[in-house]
Amino acid sequence: MRSEVLLLPSKPRLDSYDLVIIIDTLRATTVISRAIHEGAMAVYPAISIPRARILKKIVPNAILAGERKAFKIKGFDLGNSPSEFTKESVGGKNVIITTTNGTKAVERYKGYGPVVAMALSNLRAIYDYSKNLNNLLIVCAGSHGEVSLEDTYTAGRFLNLFDMVGLNDGGILAREIAMGDSIKVLKTSRHGRYLSEIGMYLDIEESLVENDAVPILKTDVNNINFFGGAR
Repeated sequence: MRSEVLLLPSKPRLDSYDLVIIIDTLRATTVISRAIHEGAMAVYPAISIPRARILKKIVPNAILAGERKAFKIKGFDLGNSPSEFTKESVGGKNVIITTTNGTKAVERYKGYGPVVAMALSNLRAIYDYSKNLNNLLIVCAGSHGEVSLEDTYTAGRFLNLFDMVGLNDGGILAREIAMGDSIKVLKTSRHGRYLSEIGMYLDIEESLVENDAVPILKTDVNNINFFGGAR
């Protein structure tokens, strides 16, 4: 198996892959997997707040979730904290989510192959789903155009589950970083420090709560992309 790791969004080497894995550990892909695990019917990624509001008018039984500068968007039902995504809040509902980095990465790379959302919380489930594939593209969403320590770490933890894998330099670097302790890495990262400073430290711990969700990007009857479970 070969894997190309983009430490921040950039042009991939190939035009298509067996699977595209989007990582935004703090916190978009964590809450996408949590929502699916807690029984959401679907999670619709939106690249902007106006787009999210438009989708709310189209998608039935939908709630709005998302953040700007880590805080819940005014008028939205949920923010971007994993603990908000419970069976009571999202079970049986369609969740429309917009975030600063993660949902934009989904839009940018959806043409390169089937897309899944991965975080530390569901990386073992994504490993089981992808372990027999030949060519993976792993995209770290980064933070405001800069490399993100927590996304790179997540990519490395995922790659370290494989016995043998062909890697680019980004993958080699990710595997080296992944030798560190999870909570220490997340707390050390720039965005982890920011979350702690604004009182959202628990979101870091919640990002380590494991689930078995495999959020796969699909298309609904209106040709709108959404994440749904593998089963």
